[in-house]
Amino acid sequence: MLIKPLSRFTPRPVALVFPGWHTLIICTAKGERKVSGASNCYTALKELEKYQIYAPRGLRGLLYTTGSKCWQAEIWRGRATSLTLDGTHTRITSLRGVFDDLGSPLEMFQALSECLIWLENFGVSPGSISSMSWNLWRSTLNEPLEMAFDGKVARSAFYGGRQESAAPKTYQGMVSVDIASAYPFSMASRPYAATLREVATSTSIDPTRAGMARATVYVDSDMPYPPLPLRVAEEMIMFSRGVVSGCWTWGELAAAKDLGCRVEIERCWAPSREVDPFSDWWKVVRDGRAEVSPGAVKLVKAISNSLWGMFGMTGDDRATVRWHDDGAELPEYVNRAPRKMPQANTAHIAAETTSRVRVRMLTEGLYGDYTGPIHVDTDGMIVRKTSLPRRALGNGPGQWQIKSMMPRVELRGPQLYRYRCGSKCGIDHANWHYVAAGMGLQAAEEFFSRDSSPIRISIGSHDSVLPSGNAQNIGSVQEWQNEAHWLKQALYGPPLVASND
Repeated sequence: MLIKPLSRFTPRPVALVFPGWHTLIICTAKGERKVSGASNCYTALKELEKYQIYAPRGLRGLLYTTGSKCWQAEIWRGRATSLTLDGTHTRITSLRGVFDDLGSPLEMFQALSECLIWLENFGVSPGSISSMSWNLWRSTLNEPLEMAFDGKVARSAFYGGRQESAAPKTYQGMVSVDIASAYPFSMASRPYAATLREVATSTSIDPTRAGMARATVYVDSDMPYPPLPLRVAEEMIMFSRGVVSGCWTWGELAAAKDLGCRVEIERCWAPSREVDPFSDWWKVVRDGRAEVSPGAVKLVKAISNSLWGMFGMTGDDRATVRWHDDGAELPEYVNRAPRKMPQANTAHIAAETTSRVRVRMLTEGLYGDYTGPIHVDTDGMIVRKTSLPRRALGNGPGQWQIKSMMPRVELRGPQLYRYRCGSKCGIDHANWHYVAAGMGLQAAEEFFSRDSSPIRISIGSHDSVLPSGNAQNIGSVQEWQNEAHWLKQALYGPPLVASND
């Protein structure tokens, strides 16, 4: 893949729309406008054809502004990426809830506008979070960059973050710690392989270099935290004890070996050319986080945290959806042919990035300074306050930091808990803070009030994560997939499209 520096800026006015039943609130540079009636909503949205339009969170609510027969959705891997209004060029994408804890619609629009003005300084046009993330990185390249490696091998080493939790119950005297800017910092921490070559299985596994290997690893059954993710189904992994076989990065295999696991290499790939494509980008992102307001920085962070995943994108499992009714209950799902993506051969970049964060969580977190975490999620943990190291924690990028004091935590499962913070967190809020697998505040409150059932599986990251266990005793994968499906329904409600059957 040849990536060229960004060269074209396309200015566009911006709108932020808040949908309701046959109603809309539309925020633009002209101010806030309220619209009522299905036909008036259609007319108002048609007038925004030349705008880059965002919804603050999910796209489903837009179907009810005009009636769902007016819309066509673009679907990727079961998720709606955009909605297009019939007979118009009006297209709407999601801001993924980054402004959920801001106040009014106008405050959200002001934060959005400030971030877009900052991006304009680098020639980045308004677009989806993913496209702006990619283009901001391209704006920091001084010359074309070529990166490519066997996509099949690289994808077999591409896993999501670690998630797990202790027994669901209420805990006292806890604290949340995490690695500040874990993903962007790891991307700039050392070089990547522009490409890799196969080498002898006797090659030394250097954890500081971006190599990969296919291996069989023997993980003792009494290890408290299994070191390696194992793919058990599409978009589903577990951290496994026993005999595990798969493909992992050199860094991850070296960490497993250092912890006492026996590693037998079966095939091995070493970097044949190394590049440092993210240092300049990280300087831009780091400065941007310091330059904009607290509201706008939420979108800057979302854009910077999205870049690594762009290297693992695929063009398969695509579809369009239309509806035969205005209540969004009768969808027609049409599969689209797989598309050749520019990132078809760059999954090794995404695999290496996620691996770097997992290794730090394993060696510095689970087997490092902290003891007995009750919750682990990608780049952070909840631990007892008494287990904090005596040395001072940092507050800079890449350093472990205290994120929140938690005098009381009600834990339901991975990525699902609420906590009380005491009287000095600086945020005016109700009795609880909620962390609920990507749900908004209102949805999280409703979920906790109506359902006290514990959950065992996490669903909010690149991969769903099963509870740690023995690879030889995993049980029925179909049962886990059914549980993941039930959990998504319970947490998020019905999807935009139920299935493609």
